[in-house]
Amino acid sequence: MSLSIYTYSNPYEINNEPYWDSIRNCAHFCVSQTMVNGLSAVYDELDNGQLATVEELAEALYPRWFDTKTYIEQYTILTNTLDKVTPNIEPDRWKKIKQSLRFNKSALLDSIRLMAEMGLLLKNIKIKKITEEQMYLVAAYNAILRGENAEIFALKKNFSESEIDNAVKTALVAKDKRRGKEVKSIESVDCNTVVIHGIHQFTPTILSMLEEVSKYKRVVLLFNYQQQYNEIYQTWLDVYSCFDLNIKSQFNNEFKPTTLLQPSYEGNMLADQIGKLSNGIIIEKSKDINNVKVVEFDNITEFSAYVARIYEEAAKDFHADEHKNGSVLSYMKEQFYSANNSVNDILKVYFPEQFGERHFLAYPIGHFFVAVTNMWDSENGGIRIENMNDIAECLYSGALYEKKVGSLITTFNQTKNYFSRATKLKGDSETDGVIDLLKKLKKQMSKLNKGKIEYIEQLAKLSYFNVELDEIDELIEALEALNTITKIFYEDFENENNNFKHFYEKLKDFVETQILPTADAESEFQDILLRLLVRLEEIEKIETTSTFDCLKDTMAYYLKQESQKGESANWIVRDFQQIDGDILKSSTQDPDIIYHFACVSDSDMNVKREDQFPWPLTIEFFERAYEPLDWKYQVYVKARKEFKHFKRYALIYGLEFNRCKFKLSFIKNDDDKENELYYILKLLGVKTEKNIHDTTEVHEKQNITFDLGKNTNNFVDLDGFRRRICGYRFALESLIENGTKYQDRFLQTKYLEIILANNVRRKLEGQIATEAIMNEALDDSAERLRRYFRFLNESEITDIKSNAKNAIIHQALQDGKIKQFPKVTDIDSEMMRKKEEFIYLHLENENQENVLLGKFNDLTMAEKKQFLPDNLKNASYDKEANIWCQWCAVREKCLENYKSLVEI
Repeated sequence: MSLSIYTYSNPYEINNEPYWDSIRNCAHFCVSQTMVNGLSAVYDELDNGQLATVEELAEALYPRWFDTKTYIEQYTILTNTLDKVTPNIEPDRWKKIKQSLRFNKSALLDSIRLMAEMGLLLKNIKIKKITEEQMYLVAAYNAILRGENAEIFALKKNFSESEIDNAVKTALVAKDKRRGKEVKSIESVDCNTVVIHGIHQFTPTILSMLEEVSKYKRVVLLFNYQQQYNEIYQTWLDVYSCFDLNIKSQFNNEFKPTTLLQPSYEGNMLADQIGKLSNGIIIEKSKDINNVKVVEFDNITEFSAYVARIYEEAAKDFHADEHKNGSVLSYMKEQFYSANNSVNDILKVYFPEQFGERHFLAYPIGHFFVAVTNMWDSENGGIRIENMNDIAECLYSGALYEKKVGSLITTFNQTKNYFSRATKLKGDSETDGVIDLLKKLKKQMSKLNKGKIEYIEQLAKLSYFNVELDEIDELIEALEALNTITKIFYEDFENENNNFKHFYEKLKDFVETQILPTADAESEFQDILLRLLVRLEEIEKIETTSTFDCLKDTMAYYLKQESQKGESANWIVRDFQQIDGDILKSSTQDPDIIYHFACVSDSDMNVKREDQFPWPLTIEFFERAYEPLDWKYQVYVKARKEFKHFKRYALIYGLEFNRCKFKLSFIKNDDDKENELYYILKLLGVKTEKNIHDTTEVHEKQNITFDLGKNTNNFVDLDGFRRRICGYRFALESLIENGTKYQDRFLQTKYLEIILANNVRRKLEGQIATEAIMNEALDDSAERLRRYFRFLNESEITDIKSNAKNAIIHQALQDGKIKQFPKVTDIDSEMMRKKEEFIYLHLENENQENVLLGKFNDLTMAEKKQFLPDNLKNASYDKEANIWCQWCAVREKCLENYKSLVEI
């Protein structure tokens, strides 16, 4: 094995190292693409096609191992193994354990793959020293190795020299091919020597690759090491010493801060101070870092907003630039590196285009396939509805015919409460399904339209009685089509051999015949569909039979479209592992660019890697339960243990070798904990300052215009009351919807309570107020009304009757003081009418002030004149948020109440 290790002190002067001439024209593979970019920026002689990533080399050497098809086959084999295994333990206990293993199946497979990559011999595992979960892992892996598909879990070994040579050459051109660029010639590259740059976190596949490549080629491992900061750099020596090879170093060109590098001098000096203090050298704080401050962000959201503003400014500059040199990221005036990368989870929501192309399943039509899969009941062979949102996804997807785009989901949203308790699309002899209930709704609406139903005016305020009959017909047809399509895909799935292949053949046909013809020829989505079909062409290779649950678990891997030419960065804020490559570009950039090192708190800088090992593997397993056989095992485990020291190395490296301006920041509050500034910065006396963000941004006021329609000359006092409460509510309810229409389940429930109390009050006027009479009237009226409120269960109906009863006793019987139901006066009728429209006529805020005081007084002449057409056209309809928002029928359209809660 021809393997050697060299270090360099200064990444800008590797070409001054004595070994440089022997490696500069060789094949170089870097730990990351950012390091490839950085070395290309500094060393022109390396920009001739001989730079690629280590990951590309590993994938070129082990293409089958990294192939999605292999992963799915392995997942299927593991699923079938778990289904067949019957250990000698209590059945009920095994059932619970099996559920846990299935729930964590992806992690379990990752553990098995890791063990396979490391070449662990199960006979060498000390069973008495592993956990119960690890026992099941070992048992599952053992069962797989004893089965007929064991070779699928084997990482290839013993390559020929030509295979190694082809892998190196393939890796060097992989990036250009992936990006659709002209492939650079590598004929002049010396592929007999392979140089590996900057790996701290070795993986088993990289270590196996190094072993195989070094059988035929000279392999040189390179990393940055500075003796002057030996304590911080010790982590590198600890990892590389496990190779049991001599580490060759010389320190003639270690960097010293100089005022000649004025933009970065403060940061360079700070790095020097951190390095010396880490070595245990007690130093006096240099006056050169007196002005260094660490920006304190209150929380991750505030930091995300700060990054977002920088990114949005860069996006504007990018789109304004006709030449467009680079991506949006390269236009950012601050380049971010964070010790805690969770900020990207927030930024991904606001800037999805920056985080790579969306997966096919992230599109509406992809949601359709996910939803129908979620709803299929493999045991009973039909659709089982556990979440109505699955039906909504199908209707929104565009996969089902509709006369007008969006009509299906609109009708569904208006009517869904009516059938929300259904658990099937089509019912049986015992229960109604969604389709059955829609047909019943249609019958009730026909009667309502003909005036053959009681409570006409009251039911008209329910959203599901405000749809057209043909709209319900259209929804029923769509749901019947959905039922048919789902059965075509899944009905015989469990009974077929090679069922994965048959399923994806059906899916491919559906995409080609039903989806692709409707896609815009110029759209991005059509391109994605075409690349998905290319992916599905491989279904002929699928020879897999497994459970429906396994199909669900692996669908995201199968339905990933072929990669688009070109690539996206998949981040806005980089992590600390990308510093050592990216920072080299600073030497060729505008010195006013700021390199921002974020999340430098104690907790973020010292956190151990949570995903060190996939469940249920742990560091204790590797240290106590297995006898290592070779150097690869030692290197891998040591690298994992040393990750906790990597971040402080990355910080000092970034500060020292940055040649632009810099900024430091940390997040004060995270996960209900208060973070402290990184201790070494505190020891150096570095001060913090709170982030000052601009809150004076002007929000443009929207001018809203309305088609006044048939209500122009037919306004009533209720419209005036609405306008007093909130102009926007008046605009939506009076000008657009022609009155209150309750769509929210909570409000529909409250509305039933009110109309039940009103109906009973009218029914009992003049009668003796006994509890028995009142209960009988409540039961009778509730029974008549509940057929129109099918979403309510028995318990909810009981609560509604109780609340209505209390309201009657309080309002009509004056808390029991009156023993006979009084006559319903005109004033009472007016109050009932208003309550049906506004739910509450008296609402008190936290100061016990009635916010509705005076809102329901008679309209003045001036207020009535506001309903004149010209006045309506020229009026403004401002939103007025208050506690009445929670009882507003259009609150889900307005959202002002939610906004006010966020701002508080």
